Amino acid sequence: MLPVIIEKQKEKKNVLILLGAFIFIYGLYFFLDVLAHTNVSSLIQQLGWPLLLVHQGINLVLAGLTSVMVSFSQINLSLTKKEPMGSNAIPFLSFIFGLLTFGCAPCVITFLAAIGIAFTPIVFPMGNLAWKMILLGLVILGFIWILYSIHTTTCKMKTLTSK
Repeated sequence: MLPVIIEKQKEKKNVLILLGAFIFIYGLYFFLDVLAHTNVSSLIQQLGWPLLLVHQGINLVLAGLTSVMVSFSQINLSLTKKEPMGSNAIPFLSFIFGLLTFGCAPCVITFLAAIGIAFTPIVFPMGNLAWKMILLGLVILGFIWILYSIHTTTCKMKTLTSK
Protein backbone atom coordinates (compact mmCIF):
# COMPACT_ATOMS: atom_id res chain seq x y z
CA MET A 1 0.00 0.00 0.00
CA LEU A 2 2.90 2.36 0.69
CA PRO A 3 4.02 2.57 -2.98
CA VAL A 4 0.46 3.51 -3.99
CA ILE A 5 0.36 6.27 -1.38
CA ILE A 6 3.77 7.59 -2.45
CA GLU A 7 2.51 7.72 -6.04
CA LYS A 8 -0.71 9.51 -4.98
CA GLN A 9 1.40 12.03 -3.04
CA LYS A 10 2.57 13.44 -6.39
CA GLU A 11 -0.94 14.67 -7.23
CA LYS A 12 -1.40 18.45 -7.01
CA LYS A 13 -4.02 18.28 -4.23
CA ASN A 14 -1.82 16.11 -2.05
CA VAL A 15 1.28 18.23 -2.69
CA LEU A 16 -0.68 21.29 -1.55
CA ILE A 17 -1.81 19.47 1.60
CA LEU A 18 1.79 18.46 2.30
CA LEU A 19 3.10 22.01 1.76
CA GLY A 20 0.30 23.55 3.81
CA ALA A 21 0.90 21.16 6.70
CA PHE A 22 4.66 21.77 6.49
CA ILE A 23 4.32 25.56 6.60
CA PHE A 24 1.79 25.41 9.44
CA ILE A 25 3.82 22.97 11.56
CA TYR A 26 7.14 24.73 10.96
CA GLY A 27 5.44 27.98 11.89
CA LEU A 28 4.23 26.46 15.15
CA TYR A 29 7.71 25.24 16.10
CA PHE A 30 9.29 28.57 15.15
CA PHE A 31 6.61 30.34 17.19
CA LEU A 32 7.42 28.13 20.21
CA ASP A 33 11.12 29.01 19.86
CA VAL A 34 10.33 32.71 19.73
CA LEU A 35 7.97 32.46 22.72
CA ALA A 36 10.66 30.69 24.75
CA HIS A 37 13.03 33.64 24.17
CA THR A 38 10.52 36.52 24.14
CA ASN A 39 11.28 37.76 20.61
CA VAL A 40 13.41 36.98 17.55
CA SER A 41 16.28 39.35 18.39
CA SER A 42 16.49 37.90 21.91
CA LEU A 43 16.44 34.42 20.39
CA ILE A 44 19.41 35.29 18.15
CA GLN A 45 21.24 37.04 20.98
CA GLN A 46 20.80 34.18 23.49
CA LEU A 47 21.49 31.29 21.14
CA GLY A 48 23.84 32.81 18.58
CA TRP A 49 23.61 32.10 14.87
CA PRO A 50 25.13 28.58 14.84
CA LEU A 51 22.81 27.23 17.55
CA LEU A 52 19.85 29.06 16.04
CA LEU A 53 20.55 27.32 12.72
CA VAL A 54 20.72 23.95 14.50
CA HIS A 55 17.35 24.63 16.15
CA GLN A 56 15.79 25.68 12.87
CA GLY A 57 17.26 22.65 11.10
CA ILE A 58 15.63 20.40 13.69
CA ASN A 59 12.40 22.36 13.29
CA LEU A 60 12.54 21.75 9.53
CA VAL A 61 13.05 18.00 10.05
CA LEU A 62 10.23 17.87 12.63
CA ALA A 63 7.88 19.78 10.32
CA GLY A 64 8.87 17.63 7.33
CA LEU A 65 8.31 14.32 9.09
CA THR A 66 5.07 15.46 10.70
CA SER A 67 3.65 16.87 7.47
CA VAL A 68 4.48 13.64 5.60
CA MET A 69 2.73 11.68 8.37
CA VAL A 70 -0.36 13.87 8.07
CA SER A 71 -0.37 13.78 4.26
CA PHE A 72 0.22 10.02 3.98
CA SER A 73 -2.46 9.36 6.61
CA GLN A 74 -4.94 11.53 4.69
CA ILE A 75 -4.19 9.72 1.43
CA ASN A 76 -4.48 6.35 3.17
CA LEU A 77 -7.83 7.40 4.63
CA SER A 78 -9.14 8.45 1.23
CA LEU A 79 -8.08 5.13 -0.33
CA THR A 80 -9.03 2.66 2.40
CA LYS A 81 -11.53 4.62 4.52
CA LYS A 82 -9.35 3.61 7.48
CA GLU A 83 -6.77 5.78 9.24
CA PRO A 84 -3.44 4.33 10.29
CA MET A 85 -3.41 3.81 14.05
CA GLY A 86 -1.87 6.83 15.76
CA SER A 87 -1.86 9.03 12.67
CA ASN A 88 -3.60 11.96 14.36
CA ALA A 89 -2.26 11.42 17.86
CA ILE A 90 1.46 11.48 17.05
CA PRO A 91 1.63 14.96 15.41
CA PHE A 92 -0.71 16.38 18.07
CA LEU A 93 1.27 14.87 20.95
CA SER A 94 4.56 16.08 19.48
CA PHE A 95 3.19 19.64 19.39
CA ILE A 96 1.91 19.37 22.99
CA PHE A 97 5.30 17.97 24.06
CA GLY A 98 6.99 20.90 22.36
CA LEU A 99 4.66 23.37 24.02
CA LEU A 100 5.21 21.84 27.47
CA THR A 101 8.96 21.59 27.21
CA PHE A 102 10.62 24.16 24.97
CA GLY A 103 7.74 26.50 24.30
CA CYS A 104 6.12 29.22 26.32
CA ALA A 105 6.87 28.00 29.85
CA PRO A 106 5.04 30.85 31.66
CA CYS A 107 1.92 30.18 29.60
CA VAL A 108 2.03 26.45 30.30
CA ILE A 109 2.75 26.85 34.01
CA THR A 110 -0.16 29.28 34.39
CA PHE A 111 -2.52 27.02 32.44
CA LEU A 112 -1.57 23.87 34.35
CA ALA A 113 -1.71 25.71 37.70
CA ALA A 114 -5.24 26.85 36.84
CA ILE A 115 -6.34 23.22 36.60
CA GLY A 116 -4.44 22.18 39.74
CA ILE A 117 -1.21 20.76 38.34
CA ALA A 118 2.10 21.95 39.77
CA PHE A 119 4.67 22.06 36.99
CA THR A 120 8.22 23.31 36.80
CA PRO A 121 9.91 23.17 33.41
CA ILE A 122 13.47 21.94 33.27
CA VAL A 123 15.66 24.36 31.41
CA PHE A 124 18.51 22.73 29.52
CA PRO A 125 21.47 24.57 28.07
CA MET A 126 21.67 25.54 24.40
CA GLY A 127 18.07 26.71 24.24
CA ASN A 128 16.56 23.41 25.47
CA LEU A 129 18.16 21.53 22.59
CA ALA A 130 17.94 18.29 24.59
CA TRP A 131 14.13 18.53 24.60
CA LYS A 132 14.12 19.00 20.85
CA MET A 133 16.32 15.96 20.40
CA ILE A 134 13.91 13.90 22.53
CA LEU A 135 11.01 15.26 20.50
CA LEU A 136 12.83 14.45 17.27
CA GLY A 137 13.30 10.87 18.48
CA LEU A 138 9.59 10.59 19.30
CA VAL A 139 8.57 11.98 15.91
CA ILE A 140 10.96 9.60 14.11
CA LEU A 141 9.46 6.65 16.01
CA GLY A 142 5.97 7.91 15.10
CA PHE A 143 7.00 8.30 11.47
CA ILE A 144 8.32 4.74 11.35
CA TRP A 145 5.12 3.51 13.01
CA ILE A 146 2.91 5.33 10.49
CA LEU A 147 4.92 4.00 7.54
CA TYR A 148 4.72 0.46 8.95
CA SER A 149 1.00 0.84 9.60
CA ILE A 150 0.37 2.08 6.05
CA HIS A 151 2.64 -0.58 4.54
CA THR A 152 0.72 -3.37 6.26
CA THR A 153 -2.69 -1.93 5.36
CA THR A 154 -4.61 -3.98 2.88
CA CYS A 155 -7.61 -2.97 0.88
CA LYS A 156 -10.37 -5.16 -0.44
CA MET A 157 -10.46 -5.66 -4.16
CA LYS A 158 -13.79 -5.26 -5.87
CA THR A 159 -14.84 -8.19 -7.96
CA LEU A 160 -16.01 -7.42 -11.45
CA THR A 161 -19.10 -9.18 -12.66
CA SER A 162 -19.68 -9.73 -16.32
CA LYS A 163 -23.00 -8.77 -17.84
